[in-house]
Amino acid sequence: MHTRTIRIFTLCGLLASLTIPLAAQSLEDIVTKALGQSSQIQNLEITKTNALLSLDIAQADETVDIAVTTGDITAAYDTTSSTYVFSTTGAGATFILPDDGETTISVSSGNVYYTASGNAYAASPEISVDHTFVYGYTDDYRSDIVNAQSKVVAVNTYETSKLNFTGTIYTQISSLLANEQSIKQTQKDIDDLKRDLDQSLKLKLLDEGSISYQSKQQEIAKNEATLTGLQASRGLLLKQFATITEFTWEGVDAIKEPKLDFSSKADGNSSVKIKELDLALAKEDLALKLAELNNKNLKVGGSLSYAKTNDTSLYTSYSTTDALDSSLSATLSSKQFSVTAKLNGNYDMVANDFTPSVTVGGSWNNNPTNKADNLMVQQLQNEVLLAQLEYNSALTDYQQSAISLENDIASWKLTYTLLKQTMEYNKQLLAQQKQLFSQGLAAQADVDDASFTVEMDSYDLATTLLDGLALENEINILQL
Repeated sequence: MHTRTIRIFTLCGLLASLTIPLAAQSLEDIVTKALGQSSQIQNLEITKTNALLSLDIAQADETVDIAVTTGDITAAYDTTSSTYVFSTTGAGATFILPDDGETTISVSSGNVYYTASGNAYAASPEISVDHTFVYGYTDDYRSDIVNAQSKVVAVNTYETSKLNFTGTIYTQISSLLANEQSIKQTQKDIDDLKRDLDQSLKLKLLDEGSISYQSKQQEIAKNEATLTGLQASRGLLLKQFATITEFTWEGVDAIKEPKLDFSSKADGNSSVKIKELDLALAKEDLALKLAELNNKNLKVGGSLSYAKTNDTSLYTSYSTTDALDSSLSATLSSKQFSVTAKLNGNYDMVANDFTPSVTVGGSWNNNPTNKADNLMVQQLQNEVLLAQLEYNSALTDYQQSAISLENDIASWKLTYTLLKQTMEYNKQLLAQQKQLFSQGLAAQADVDDASFTVEMDSYDLATTLLDGLALENEINILQL
């Protein structure tokens, strides 16, 4: 790719009020400066960064969940035994492991009693473990889908807004250059009309009171009114540019050629991806609801506790002086039924006696799924269908936009090629007019006209390149 340089020159007789840029910048510098100073872009960047940080936090690996309780701790002075008595209702800790069954381990000191003299004590520590096995659909990807969708939306919103902002700058600069070109063209038309009228009067080809004279005067007045309107529009365009970029217009002296390489993607872009994730989310919600109705859970657990006391006065609080209790349990449940089996065992170490017990229970319901559940399933099925249609529509829209963009690219390339041919011809014509003028075969006006045409070509080139860069932005947006 080559870089084309657009420079603003003065011609004799042009408006003195038309300011000539003294410190024109390249288009790339203008865009970079505008992006760096734009509060809108800065806010969008902060929003995107915060969104991505939130996602990183949400996707952080789960750790062991620990809860600790102290129980009620009491310290009292017993006047009958002249000693301090310490007791607690039980300190404990619960650990929930980050696995699918949420394995829970609980450890507790149980009730503890102790006298400072050491004559009496009681303790009943306990440990238990629970784990749940799920039979059916157990994969829950909902949070992953939501996080992926949020990331695509955050990045797409930022990049699209940034490209749209750049496109707005291109449009504003194109309007300024087109306005500047029109001002120069209109001023030249006025100068040409005045020169022709003056020559016609000097050569007696026209009388000041004639209809032809009045017609030419009217044409000059019309062009002058047009020039006044163009100058007023220029002031408005300068204000708009300053509002958009947050700095004043100083002109542009270099505009790069656009890169219009584009090929459509079979799976679409991020807009299609968002709809695809919507579909995945709808399917996941349906799968989770069906799992809620159809899955079976097997919860297994066990506990072990030990009670020990040496104070007969505490026997009313503790059933034995030295005993070990254990239990194993399993519960199989679904929406329709629940079955529980529990095995308990008590071993009295003083009496050397073991007492086992078995407990079995269950429940059954022939119609556990109520009408609300059925309606919810139907609604979720409809959501899947709608999401599928929206995804198909988004993919079709992308494909149609890609075809339209390819046509626009081909049209721009043709326009650009023809413009370069025209510019080359006008440059050769200017060189020829200069040569003829040096030989006395052409007038200065002919050279000036040819030179003016070449200058106007530079404006056409600038606006055409800006149109191409706008197309490049469209390509980048469609490829996001």
